Amino acid sequence: MKNYTPKPIDLSDVELTEDLNELREAIAENAHEIWAENRQAEGWTYGPQRDDQLKQTPDMVPYSQLPEGEKEYDREMAIKTIKLLKKLGYDLIKREETELYKVLKQRIQSSDEEFHCRRCGNVIYKHQVFCDKCGLELKMDWE
Repeated sequence: MKNYTPKPIDLSDVELTEDLNELREAIAENAHEIWAENRQAEGWTYGPQRDDQLKQTPDMVPYSQLPEGEKEYDREMAIKTIKLLKKLGYDLIKREETELYKVLKQRIQSSDEEFHCRRCGNVIYKHQVFCDKCGLELKMDWE
């Protein structure tokens, strides 16, 4: 077996605007849906703990019911994908508010918990990476 050392592209210099949070959440949720659809096609079902023999996993639930740790994994993959697009020179421009966008935005904004930015006191929600009032990177441990 060969030793493999992952070498992802350094994205630490890529700054994102707060409006991309909604895109991040949409990508994260859809990635989970694709993962679940593929697992179901392979015969996986819900189980209280992961069991590879029985093909059961506790993550075979809608994204909204995932533990925050699992959601954070999907969010990290989404945000790094968005950053990679930006680093490769692509611009992300939202041209219209589709019905799907409106539904997603409502779901994000109806988050059951609210917090306050430590710099300006603005209300922030669990999905946010940056404060949308002062721009502070929140670096919150949402657990």
